[in-house]
Amino acid sequence: MTTTESRANRADHQAYIEAVRVALLLEDIRVGDATFNTGTVRSASMTLLPPDDDFDDPWHHTFVSAERVELRWTEEDGWFLLALHAGAGRRLPTIWRAGFGAVLPANEIRAWLAVLLTMPGVSPSQDDGPYRSHQSDDAAFEASLAFYAI
Repeated sequence: MTTTESRANRADHQAYIEAVRVALLLEDIRVGDATFNTGTVRSASMTLLPPDDDFDDPWHHTFVSAERVELRWTEEDGWFLLALHAGAGRRLPTIWRAGFGAVLPANEIRAWLAVLLTMPGVSPSQDDGPYRSHQSDDAAFEASLAFYAI
């Protein structure tokens, strides 16, 4: 199979990312619109917005003090949360990885993020990826993404 044929058989990841985004909104996790990259490595990101002042579970100081908090996904590494802090004239990233796969169910991402944003100490980063290579044909992965487009 040529690279062009392989790329043509790739499932769209937008429906999966939107399913996770909706799950977060249902948990009252405020999230901006997702941005998508369909290049060599499929990816997406969405900015998380701090909760309202009357929210029952306020964010941990780690996230409140960050300049920017983003939830990101790549087809190789799966989900991770990025918090950027200012320090010594540059931005210092802190990253937490959801782990355990590239296409986790939306409710698992919702639960992971709800705990992480309020108690990051009890949600350690899972650094067991990457889970796959974008260069390999992976029918099971493509089927997992395609499931959300139904």
